[in-house]
Amino acid sequence: MLLASVVLCASAHLILRGGAVDGGESEGLLKLLFSGRILLGLVVYGSGTVLWIACLSRLDLSLAFPASAVQFLLVFAGAHWILDEPMPVLRLVGAAVILLGIGLLFAERRHRRA
Repeated sequence: MLLASVVLCASAHLILRGGAVDGGESEGLLKLLFSGRILLGLVVYGSGTVLWIACLSRLDLSLAFPASAVQFLLVFAGAHWILDEPMPVLRLVGAAVILLGIGLLFAERRHRRA
């Protein structure tokens, strides 16, 4: 459920970015908010949020919230591969540090259970 929430929210960010770029600044904020891609992004984000709330009822926040950092990595990769945004070296290093941190958090949890 946590993974589904993270994937849905990351997908929503990519959809919203695509909708914002497609709409452009000339559309006006109100018209942009009611465009198809923006509405789809909001529905996907809302779905992810509902799952997130369900996760919070079952998991410690100290575990669930750091796991949600995977969302950053998914958005980072999706922005590059889907939206053709640049992936500079320093951003790659930052993403690697986040991935290492997530790994350490889950390794510590597994170590505590053993």
